[in-house]
Amino acid sequence: MAHDIPVDVTVQALVKPVDHNLHLIIRVPLKAMRDVEFPEQGPGYLDLNRIDTTLHEAATLWIAKQIEIYEGDVRLPDPRVVETRVSLESDRSFTSYDEALAHVTGPRLPGNTQVFWDQAMLDVLFDYPIHSDQSRFSVHPGLGRLGERVVIVLRFQPPNGAVRAFEFIGDPGLVRLGSELASGCLRFVELGFFHILDGTDHLLFLFCLVIPVPAFSRTDSRGDGVHGGALDYADCFRV
Repeated sequence: MAHDIPVDVTVQALVKPVDHNLHLIIRVPLKAMRDVEFPEQGPGYLDLNRIDTTLHEAATLWIAKQIEIYEGDVRLPDPRVVETRVSLESDRSFTSYDEALAHVTGPRLPGNTQVFWDQAMLDVLFDYPIHSDQSRFSVHPGLGRLGERVVIVLRFQPPNGAVRAFEFIGDPGLVRLGSELASGCLRFVELGFFHILDGTDHLLFLFCLVIPVPAFSRTDSRGDGVHGGALDYADCFRV
């Protein structure tokens, strides 16, 4: 059964390189997994006892195939789906990497849990092979197809433990996960630009700044009428 495209989708992602593996733990609303038939029971509750295979397929199609991660300039191969879980919307495990890892590798929801597909979350643990956890990493989180407006909240935890947080709207392109100041400044300017474009009042303000000022007739010191010419901004505010 085909599902409508959700209007607002929030994706949470946690990235951590450990030795020769890069772990990506991600949470996506299950309703964003369109064209996937999840097994149901009763009045439409998810059948959690028969859902594991479908979750794996949805995670591969809608997440793993859309995300590109680079070690240096080399794109990493497709990841291995280590674990998948269905979670309730009220779950707060993604407040930190350690809590999310414990959650996605811990006990599943009981099979008799009553939850509809559009009220549940899909949590996935992916593993990427890497050469070193000290490498420079970049990510292209191409998840814009999940909804009409997709917000991606990503936290990168390098080996030194200093968490770096990012937030993107739509498809941000390739993002460096290092601490380069220039990259961060560029992203800040880009978000500010699109924030202006989102607001009608902001656009109206910009329009007023650049609107041509009509020419006025004015008289010079000799009393002759002088016509034409652009009126400068000083004249606009002169009393």
